[in-house]
Amino acid sequence: MLKRKSRRRKNHDYGEGYDIAVSLIDGPLTLDEIVEHYHSYIRYIGLFNVSERLKQKQREPHIHEHVRKTVEYLKKKGWIVQEGERYELTTAGHEKAEKVLSELRQTGEKLQKFLMPEFVPRVSLIAHLFLAALKLPAGLISGSVGLTNDAVDTLLDGLSCLLISAGFRYDMERTVNVFLVLLMLVTGGVTFYEAVQRFFVPYQIDINWFTFVAAIFSAVVCLLLWFYQRFIGMRGGSMALITQSVDSRNHVIVAASVTAGLAASLLRFPLLDTLVGLVVAALILKSGVELFIDLLRYRGDEEPDFSRYKFGIVRRYEKFRQSQLCDWMLYLIEKQKSISRSELISRVQEVLDFSKNPSLRALGIGGGKPQYSLKIGEMIRELIKQNWINNGDPVHITEKGKQHLHGGENRFLKNI
Repeated sequence: MLKRKSRRRKNHDYGEGYDIAVSLIDGPLTLDEIVEHYHSYIRYIGLFNVSERLKQKQREPHIHEHVRKTVEYLKKKGWIVQEGERYELTTAGHEKAEKVLSELRQTGEKLQKFLMPEFVPRVSLIAHLFLAALKLPAGLISGSVGLTNDAVDTLLDGLSCLLISAGFRYDMERTVNVFLVLLMLVTGGVTFYEAVQRFFVPYQIDINWFTFVAAIFSAVVCLLLWFYQRFIGMRGGSMALITQSVDSRNHVIVAASVTAGLAASLLRFPLLDTLVGLVVAALILKSGVELFIDLLRYRGDEEPDFSRYKFGIVRRYEKFRQSQLCDWMLYLIEKQKSISRSELISRVQEVLDFSKNPSLRALGIGGGKPQYSLKIGEMIRELIKQNWINNGDPVHITEKGKQHLHGGENRFLKNI
């Protein structure tokens, strides 16, 4: 047991040692600067409040002590040497750090490829073909109109993936998007017609485990596609991918509704499956009409308003990040007692420059500044509006700002 714990401890230090070695790849750093390297990871995801307030608490000495012990361990391994207060890499340490960065660059290249709009249709095509091969037999065997219609729509989605790929290649994305919306409207109309027919044609659904597996698995895969397509569509400004994500969202609701319809059939209420088919058709038609209206609204070279397609959780997260940054700015103003606006803006831009973190830079995600870095002036105006700082230059925190900062700190630290 002791050997096993010792082995785990050694591996744990070894991993942290690599990260510290990477932090020194650009040149010698002090112990405080190495600790700052760790805090930059926290800031990157928007938790400025956490990184700064942890520094004020008793946890900060523990972090310094832990980093110091790991640094001493690396000195014994011959990876780093100490010159005064600064630590720098030896030849062996530099080789280890470069090896890690090389692997991170390879991972970053794969990540960037996965995030390219042109790559999304390939992933979606494979997923749709697999789902169609799963859902179509399950729908035909069971007689479920909801599942069968969903399978046919999934096949058409495979065709839409090919069209989107062609649109990216030949710069015809807007034309392809028009076709996708029209296809969605036609699919909704056909689905609605078939569902209505079921009211007049008696049928019996044959329920089995395969039918349930097909419906549930479809919901999970389409949920992932929905997030993936929407995220890349928003990131790359692709309306065609946004349209496809709307269809994937419809498939999630369809799969959940079909599962409910199948369960109802087991309870001798097969009519619910027909009702599900009608709901599916209405949902597809509604999405198609909304997208068609957007096509008419944004004609020519006018760019569509992508903000309305943001996930609610993304909006809340962006608001949270901006709130965190505002609180951090208050903390900085209070700490400096008085600071000019230009100095405040310069300091904020500095902490938003994540290209100084070699690991993030190697992954290809540290060079660009987060979106809220472009809203510094807007945040300062908000602080003035809330009467948390004075409307002048230099800037100082008001009593109301202190109450907000320290009151929020106490509530926040209770949840850490």
